[in-house]
Amino acid sequence: MNGLIEKLQKLGLSKRESEVYIALLTKKEFTAPEIGKITSVSRNKSYEVLQSLVKKNLCTETYKNGTKVFSGIKPDIALKNIISVYENELNEKKELSAQFSKELMKIHSANKKSSGSLDYIEVFTDIGQVRERWEGIERNTKEELLVFTKPPYSVSLEDTVGIAEEVKQNKISVKSIYEFSTLKSEEEINNLLKMIDVYKKLGEQARIIEELPMKLAISDVNTTIFVLEDKITMQSSMTTMVVEHPGFAVALKKVFDGYWKEAVPIDVFRKNIKKYFKK
Repeated sequence: MNGLIEKLQKLGLSKRESEVYIALLTKKEFTAPEIGKITSVSRNKSYEVLQSLVKKNLCTETYKNGTKVFSGIKPDIALKNIISVYENELNEKKELSAQFSKELMKIHSANKKSSGSLDYIEVFTDIGQVRERWEGIERNTKEELLVFTKPPYSVSLEDTVGIAEEVKQNKISVKSIYEFSTLKSEEEINNLLKMIDVYKKLGEQARIIEELPMKLAISDVNTTIFVLEDKITMQSSMTTMVVEHPGFAVALKKVFDGYWKEAVPIDVFRKNIKKYFKK
């Protein structure tokens, strides 16, 4: 343990941050008082250290039954986040992080053996974790993928085309509904249509609608990933939820089917763009 703490310190973390981050990897989630009990960091200081780790994208915070809980970000993603913060001595730190990434991953992997009543629900706030989880869902889809697509986009076209090509090879049914209400210029409209054309060539069925309620994807009527707007600012947040529950997926598939019927085929939209934007 001391050796891992020293290595994290060489990457730029403090001794307390290093100790708390390693502790976070031993279980799915902790409260600040729990961290205070299993580390040398006092209860009062544990809040401060945890908030510092959140800011450095090494830890996420959320509420569970009214209590704030913290989860360590996967070591492979967390170490990349450290590197992005500390750009000096980049090559040296990359080499060092590679040396003990596997050691940290062993600690993180061990916590997956524990189970809880809500283990089918995952919450992500780190963009790296969101991308990784989304790409995993795409790659693991066997039969059907249903998607609500609306800006802002967390993954670029270049990053997703490769995965889309894999999906095409596996002969998976993909349906996407795109939102156009936020488009303000001809350039933005054309960019969206170009993106849709790329995916249509890869076998995606696509339609377009003025507004969607959320970002959403349903994989094989089992896994659902979605992003909701912040109810205070009404802006999209990076807080993303993944639910592995067939009943929940079935219910949201009915929602998707309703929007699919209401949405417009892309060729119809192209012919009537001016009509839609007169609204």
